[in-house]
Amino acid sequence: METNNAFQGVQQTVKKIKMVKVILGLLKLKTLWIALLVALILFVIVMAIGLFGGRSYDQGSLDNVTMLNLSETTMQWLGDVQKECDLQEVPGLVPYVMAIIEVETRGEGNDVMQSSESAGMGPNGFSNPLDSIKQGVKYLKNVKTLADSLGVTDYLGIVQSYNFGSNYVSFLATHHQSHSVDIAEKYSRTVVAPSLGNSSGQTYSYVNAVSQSYGKTYLYRNGGNYFYADLIKQYVSAGSAEVPVGSEVFKTVMSETLKYQGWSYSWGGSTPNTGFDCSGLMQWAYKKAGISLPRVAMDQWKVTKEIPIKEAEPGDLIFFKGTYGGPNHISHVGIYVDETRMYDSNGSGIGYHYWTSSYWISHFDSIRRIVH
Repeated sequence: METNNAFQGVQQTVKKIKMVKVILGLLKLKTLWIALLVALILFVIVMAIGLFGGRSYDQGSLDNVTMLNLSETTMQWLGDVQKECDLQEVPGLVPYVMAIIEVETRGEGNDVMQSSESAGMGPNGFSNPLDSIKQGVKYLKNVKTLADSLGVTDYLGIVQSYNFGSNYVSFLATHHQSHSVDIAEKYSRTVVAPSLGNSSGQTYSYVNAVSQSYGKTYLYRNGGNYFYADLIKQYVSAGSAEVPVGSEVFKTVMSETLKYQGWSYSWGGSTPNTGFDCSGLMQWAYKKAGISLPRVAMDQWKVTKEIPIKEAEPGDLIFFKGTYGGPNHISHVGIYVDETRMYDSNGSGIGYHYWTSSYWISHFDSIRRIVH
């Protein structure tokens, strides 16, 4: 009996040991799952910070949106704009707010965003630029919120609404339209102007590179500025949305040239170390795409083939004559971007410019395609 009892005691001890091992195994498994869960949570948090927080701003870009050619007087407000957009939880609006400041006041004066009227005050109603920025961001945010609720994703329509009022977004949604200068002109003539007393379509002269590029050098009295979004577009590039769909060569070329956006023109320059003149920029950029071009504009003209304007594609070269030298001397070259714009290096710097402005049209020679 004592032997049996001893044997039974050993069996019970063995069972207890096995049970303890099982429990420990389960605990280890549970601990492993807990560890994996914690790791997953930490990963999600890190990704969230990367996507929505911890932003780093500079003069160049923010979330694939690039600020172009802003004046020093406008750039002085960048930190304040970033801070206000963060407070109002719309950091993605920073480049557009900066462009609005450039167009409205070039950053000078107290009402730098000309936003006082949207707060029910008179023109230039703010005495503190920070109040102007706060109200301007608030108004643009409200327009964006309305656009989101209506399914309007056209950022040019949203920006145009800063000038026209938020009802323009509703107009686009109701009529299933995207913003264009023609649509904006119609809205200015038939909605904005009549609401402020101009029911007869009276106009006044408005001449600049943008209006000349569209052949519409006028605005409607009391009708706002139907070119407003295009004015803003000169200072904002929304990633690929601002680069028309073209060949792989065009994409490669633009990817390279955009690195030098805002640089000053450099006579005789052909590398990043020296800066660029017009033909130097073409030679450098197209070389990155595997295409060898001669050094000067005249020689680049000679190795390309003229094409009709209606057949022009992004990435073709656009040439001008007589900007210096004789009237027929091929003196300037740029990258054809679209029906109104080119990308080049000229006296106003490297960037997008309107080749259809009166100056460039007066010197226009041809659009030409690189012959492989």
